[in-house]
Amino acid sequence: MLQKIKNKIFRTRQLVKKAQEDLDALKQAIERLEESCARTHDGPLAWSPSLYHRWQRVLGCLRMRSLGSEGKVRVGTDADGGYVIPADWKTVPMLISLGIGPENSFDMSFAEAGIPVEAYDPTISKLPQIHPKIRWIQSLVVANPKPNSTEVSLENVLQRISCDNLPALKMDIEGWEYPAILSCSEKSLGKIRFFVAEFHGIADAIITDKIATLEATWNKLSNVFDAVHIHANNAGGARILGGALVPNLLEVTMVNRNIYKTYDEQEDYPGMCDRPNIKGKADIQLGSLFRHNKGANPNA
Repeated sequence: MLQKIKNKIFRTRQLVKKAQEDLDALKQAIERLEESCARTHDGPLAWSPSLYHRWQRVLGCLRMRSLGSEGKVRVGTDADGGYVIPADWKTVPMLISLGIGPENSFDMSFAEAGIPVEAYDPTISKLPQIHPKIRWIQSLVVANPKPNSTEVSLENVLQRISCDNLPALKMDIEGWEYPAILSCSEKSLGKIRFFVAEFHGIADAIITDKIATLEATWNKLSNVFDAVHIHANNAGGARILGGALVPNLLEVTMVNRNIYKTYDEQEDYPGMCDRPNIKGKADIQLGSLFRHNKGANPNA
């Protein structure tokens, strides 16, 4: 009798194990189907759990903090080209501006405040607005400059700056921000007081599972900086991935934690200082994305 009971228990365990294996296989098949739908749809079908967790994992790389209610201001135009940065921006000795394009009101604000600006961009034929404090350098910022070329690296740019002369940095270089940052040493990055950068291809990286570069970049920056503001550029749109609204272009403001006091407060985005990049087109509502993604090493 005892042996029959043991045999029955054994068979039951085998059936449970097989059922669990079948259930796991079914879950994987469903996730593959959901991700397949998400690649071609921006609607209700794009709710894949794996995409949601991928997005949360990427967000977790940003060490999101706060400068407090009066710690930030908007500088530049009330459209594409304006950014939210620390309120003490007029105390920086220099602005390094990587990427100019058709609009340079941000650079002009620094120049008009008496702050020298080094503006790098070889793709334009002239500066949108000229000011004696702005020095235009027609060099492309890349990871590994070619010998005897006008190319420069972020490392090259920062190496020329004294450790006592911590500049601000603005970066909008159409995807080149990833190799530029990853090829720069943390020692050189530590020379930056604060910076604002536009990161490209966010939703594309999430949906194609090519997030390694994005994660590596944000993790590297988080070794030096606290992120204190984010804003989705509505020019790049957004996709519903894993039940979350994921922008393709994300503006991120970071401050050097050796200089700034930051706080463990959660904010909603867009904030009071934000404006839609494209006027007449709704701003992308990110809400309190970081409510459950606090930085791993708070700077309390």
